[in-house]
Amino acid sequence: MTGNGSGTAAVLREPDSFGIAVPETWTQYDLDGDGLAPVRAAMLRQSPDRAERELINATFRNARRILATARRHGAVYASGITGMFEDGLLLAGMMIFRLTPPPGESFTAHELARHFSATGRRRGGRGERQFTTVELPGIGPVGRLTGVEEADAANGVSYRMLVMHTVVPVPGSRRVLVITGYSPNLPLADPLYDLFSAVTATFSFEYADADGNDG
Repeated sequence: MTGNGSGTAAVLREPDSFGIAVPETWTQYDLDGDGLAPVRAAMLRQSPDRAERELINATFRNARRILATARRHGAVYASGITGMFEDGLLLAGMMIFRLTPPPGESFTAHELARHFSATGRRRGGRGERQFTTVELPGIGPVGRLTGVEEADAANGVSYRMLVMHTVVPVPGSRRVLVITGYSPNLPLADPLYDLFSAVTATFSFEYADADGNDG
């Protein structure tokens, strides 16, 4: 940020939108979860094994539940991949939540990340997660929470998920964006964390010029 020549810093302008680059094999989801249906149907057609089909159905039910809950708690973007690989069924995704602190409160990266869940809810202390500070290209230092959290499914059943929450303040605004990578594939923690970190590093704010064009 540069000065205006009189020693006064320029006023930060709020971005018009944001951008993020996910792998080409990923699908951008509508937050209602309706886009999951054709993917689920295609996988079921290719899976004659009954146990495998039950796993696919359970995975997609959880994915739809995650998206629906995330939408109710401020999610503005969701993308991911669900597919059968040599090691089994892979579910991984990225979501972005837009949050504004209530009047009289403020969001610190540490406190927000510590209480944030992959569905966008404020949560208790369940799970093993570590807070760090990282540098995002073009953004600067931001807070990040990485580890495992317990998510609620149906009928009191819970399941564990890898998560990476990165808290990005929105310039010129009281709001923050939380970029969340998630996956229930715990044995793939190291490569998935590397992937989530690489995708988050592509995040950028976008501004429209005076004529309304992206600039």
